[in-house]
Amino acid sequence: MKFEVRFILQRLFFIGFWLATCTGFVSDLMFDPNAISPLTTISHLAVDAIILFLAMCTMRRKSDILFISTFIIISYISTCLLNQSSLISWLNGLRLFFGILFLVPILNYFWATEYRHDIFVKSLDRQLYIFLWLQVPIVLFQFFVHGAGDYVGGTMGNGFSGVLSFSIYFVSFYLIKKRIDRNNILQSLYKNWIYIFLLFPTFLNETKISFVLILLYFILLMPIDHKYLIRMTFFAPVIVILVGVGSFFYSSTVDDSQGKLKLDADFFEEYFDADLETIEKAADYAEKNESQSFDIPRVAKLGLMPMIFNENPGHHLLGFGIDIFISGNVVGENDFHREYDWILKGTNPYSFTIYLQLGTVGAIWAIALFVSFFFNRPKKFKQRDLNSQIFFFITIVILLLYSDLWINANFCYIMFTFLMLSWKRNPVAIAHNPSVNSSNPYTA
Repeated sequence: MKFEVRFILQRLFFIGFWLATCTGFVSDLMFDPNAISPLTTISHLAVDAIILFLAMCTMRRKSDILFISTFIIISYISTCLLNQSSLISWLNGLRLFFGILFLVPILNYFWATEYRHDIFVKSLDRQLYIFLWLQVPIVLFQFFVHGAGDYVGGTMGNGFSGVLSFSIYFVSFYLIKKRIDRNNILQSLYKNWIYIFLLFPTFLNETKISFVLILLYFILLMPIDHKYLIRMTFFAPVIVILVGVGSFFYSSTVDDSQGKLKLDADFFEEYFDADLETIEKAADYAEKNESQSFDIPRVAKLGLMPMIFNENPGHHLLGFGIDIFISGNVVGENDFHREYDWILKGTNPYSFTIYLQLGTVGAIWAIALFVSFFFNRPKKFKQRDLNSQIFFFITIVILLLYSDLWINANFCYIMFTFLMLSWKRNPVAIAHNPSVNSSNPYTA
């Protein structure tokens, strides 16, 4: 009976994974890629339902229950009591947090026993490899049809170019790292060149963050020990060549003249001392009268956020509620969204998103949650893969200023699976069974 339960839950997990990561492209082919299609809506609801069901079936750890229950309390007080939104709006807003709330507890179920873990990872590796290969023809198709930009989101579809780039680097990093011999790095890379080749779609979608990710990718492939600097000295020319090739692809495919209109530093030097009404009018004018799309720079949004709180006293502690980014879709538009929709549009840093919704209390909760990910070790897998967790930690820091990708289930599926894969078998267990994980020299 236990096997059947494990089998059903694992199948559900992967169904959710493929729905989250592949529906977008199919929807773009069938409907207007610039609008929310019925297929996208149904898919998102299905993924949310799967995640919630799996969490209810698998959540056991007290720390997971603590974080989820405190979030429910904080978000309810902020949304329904302080900002007087409806219960439906609050429940709808909760969906944006399903990924960061539930996926780690779900994955802990599969890491609870070695048997579950081994079967899960064996299936996972095959499916992640298929995921990487699917991006190649689809990204090429999107690139030739739409050009470099947001449309090139691979299987995830329009608007997910950033999620795609992060996903490709982390999946490739995990798969190639399992096959690297720490004593023969260059030879291992040569034998497993296909995983490096599968990075190339990230240079066809105009995501500048790819240049940061490719550096981290190769720097962190090196095992961190007393020979690290020596290895990096010999490996540096390879990194330079690969980054140069990536830069060539990027510069050859991206037309800067077609980029989005930005409110640059000169704009904010002129208007930063003005009130928000002045800036809002300038933003509204740009959106209505310019041919290019309007998008306030990420860092500028962080600079404008204190002005919003100063205009609305009493919200610093608990923010404006978790429904402000989804108003107008299903449950109607709330007062905050109606007044400040101009600053909510476009790409938002995660620090901006979390603080605007839940204030200081929510920011403290989010910091505590992300810190806990590095210390809540699975009982059977307490050995830390330092390189992988450094990669994950740097990503957390980057996203504070780069984007609120954590609200997307497809991103959370990839990232939190990668995080759990960074926990390896206990050294004692490996010593008793040398054949365990022998394909991974990092854990041998």
